Amino acid sequence: MPVVGATMGDLHMRELVAQAGRNLQEMGPRIVDEMTELLSERVAGLDQDPQLIEMLHASIDGNVWTLGHILTNDIGVDSMQPNTGAVEYAVRLAQRDVPLGSLTRAYYLGQSMCVRRGIDAVDQLQLEDKEMQMNIVRLVTDVVHNYFDWILQYVVEVHVVEQQKWWTARAVTNAAAVLKVLRGEPASAAGFEAKTRYSLEQQHLAIIAWLEFETPDTEDQQRIDQLLRRIASLVHSTKPPLITASDRSTAWAWVALPDPELTPSLLRRLAEFADSDEARNIRFAIGGSANGIEGFKRSHEQAAKARHVALGAQRYREARLVSFTDPDVGFLSLIMHDTQSALTWTKEVLGQVATEGEATAALRETLATFYATGENSSRTAELLGLHRNTVRQRVARFEQERGAKRTNGLEISLALKLFDLLGG
Repeated sequence: MPVVGATMGDLHMRELVAQAGRNLQEMGPRIVDEMTELLSERVAGLDQDPQLIEMLHASIDGNVWTLGHILTNDIGVDSMQPNTGAVEYAVRLAQRDVPLGSLTRAYYLGQSMCVRRGIDAVDQLQLEDKEMQMNIVRLVTDVVHNYFDWILQYVVEVHVVEQQKWWTARAVTNAAAVLKVLRGEPASAAGFEAKTRYSLEQQHLAIIAWLEFETPDTEDQQRIDQLLRRIASLVHSTKPPLITASDRSTAWAWVALPDPELTPSLLRRLAEFADSDEARNIRFAIGGSANGIEGFKRSHEQAAKARHVALGAQRYREARLVSFTDPDVGFLSLIMHDTQSALTWTKEVLGQVATEGEATAALRETLATFYATGENSSRTAELLGLHRNTVRQRVARFEQERGAKRTNGLEISLALKLFDLLGG
């Protein structure tokens, strides 16, 4: 029996509830954005990386749409199927060892927001009969509570089953030993090597490999393992790498380096390998070379930061391999903790120059060269193949647009660099 229909008094009430459902659907995109921001900020473990936040967004979008669909069409929860986004997100959280408590807290916070927005949807009906309005509020909130009670039970079961399955699978690669070291818990180097056959007392190169487009094909996951072993051979490692799963589409690895330095020629070989057909649909992020237990952790932290840059910065979105040793990557990893503020600041400094188009691109190139040469118009003209007056005119136009703002070459150079790396 439909949840809404079971408590409706007549067709008029049903139509009012349906209209409230349509109002809720119209508010959907705003609700989804607000809820994504709220949950990623307030619930531990939900803000681990951009891919996880993207999945959170998809899960919320599916739940909000389903809720509006139930209200609009007078559908019972028992006849619904859980939305794919919610199920996949629960699976991914289990694979990332995000506690079940974080998942349930996220749903309770989401339920609270949906109740508030449901009341807003009823207010939009502008009913003069306050008793009827209150009855519709009760019906809408009942539907919200019933839906969240149902979907939460489902995703909790999914999370529990997946977590048990995943931990069993990862036991083969001794992931528990790896996580213990990464968390900074006391660990014996000898005990670690006995469990994993990998020594902590050597030079490490950490790698994170992931499927760019996730597929259910287990062959792709096996291919990640094979490619990581190929990378170990490319760096002339004489020992097998340590490989463990982060989730169904991501692997962490450590390779023993025979030399302490990552030379430019070695990095080129790795980049060429990542660009080959052999590595299709798989991307890589690598840390720097580091030694010992602290180096094991440090190189992995750097690889994680490089992956964050690979997923979020315009310059690196097409790169098959991103290395933390690239100076721009290290710089961006600091900025990308608050990318939006960085972009806002960039636009405040550059004004109209921070827009797309050939003219503004040419102006940015001129300005970047001008300030890099110590504001030397002649040198800028020589380097860019322009007339000196063209350089002066472009700089003058930029400074005129800035108005009374003080011109600081270092500040402008940094803003130009950020726009080049992050885009608009």
